[in-house]
Amino acid sequence: MGAPFVFDEIRRQPELWEQTLTQGKQETDRIRHLFHQLQVDEVILTGCGTSYYLAITAAAVFQEWTIPSRAIPASEMLLVPDTVLIPGTKTLVIAASRSGSTTEVVKAVQRLRSRPTVTTWGLTCHPDSPLTQAAHQSWTLPHAKEKSVVMTGSFTSMLLFLQWIAATVAKKEGPARELQHLPTAAAESMSAAHTLGQQLGADLRYDHLIYLGLGAYYGLACEGMLKAKEMTQVVCEAYNPLEFRHGPLSVLREGCRVFLLSQQRCSSQEQAVARDLRALNADVVVLAEDAASFDCDRPLPLPAGFSDAARCLLYLPLLQWVAYYRTLQSGLHPDRPRHLDQVVILPGEGQ
Repeated sequence: MGAPFVFDEIRRQPELWEQTLTQGKQETDRIRHLFHQLQVDEVILTGCGTSYYLAITAAAVFQEWTIPSRAIPASEMLLVPDTVLIPGTKTLVIAASRSGSTTEVVKAVQRLRSRPTVTTWGLTCHPDSPLTQAAHQSWTLPHAKEKSVVMTGSFTSMLLFLQWIAATVAKKEGPARELQHLPTAAAESMSAAHTLGQQLGADLRYDHLIYLGLGAYYGLACEGMLKAKEMTQVVCEAYNPLEFRHGPLSVLREGCRVFLLSQQRCSSQEQAVARDLRALNADVVVLAEDAASFDCDRPLPLPAGFSDAARCLLYLPLLQWVAYYRTLQSGLHPDRPRHLDQVVILPGEGQ
């Protein structure tokens, strides 16, 4: 019997990112033309589960690169759109779904088409899916399709494509150049991420996993949390690192392991957080360009030369490997998470 599907889907991400960038470059003129034709006031990114965490990260990147943006769960876009949409505001809704069949995403996009000030774009890995049919425009990444239930390479590929859209429409040449260096950086750092992920995942002493990230990295922290929760059923949480002091700090004990996704511009403040966590007996794993400066036992230095917004993708492989190897060590199957299917289609709402 071969390795679980998810093993290869994590490992192959540098190749997927190359393909995603190739497609992005081919679509650059179309992206720029369609976006500027709309003259929108804001962008709302939406999705469910992993795709919602994708939206959180991408919205922060869009905002930083001068495109007013928010992230909203697809269920809110579907059920309570008037709490989200601002009357008279020209809005672009970008809806992400790996399968293109997730009920809340598809139904939300279908219903939003009746609103004259809203334009919808769909992002999926499956051409000719219900989402591509429902949206005004769609973007598909068929090379990032996956066989496993949990999303890994599809998440990072769709995030990279959204980053490319943001850099393109905002005319950010520097960030666009940075994005093009990510596949090489990931290939060079994958071995270290795999080795550390295997070590951490095999250590079952920690039964409470906490993921910390700020801004765009909060979405990454949520996604790291979700991967571990889906695959291992361990208690997992995600917070803003400085907000963690305001109450959640009370849960810390020797059985807690904390993953801190640090930004360069916040490094000094996050080093102080890491010291507080270690003082309360938590095991702290730091992912940062300057990881050694955190004085933690398990740092993962990330490749240098990237801005915080462009570096996002490089945090995911370690978090995915940790979840994968903890699943194996726990006697579970990475491709068969409990109670989950690859696509959530609600009863009576089949597409």
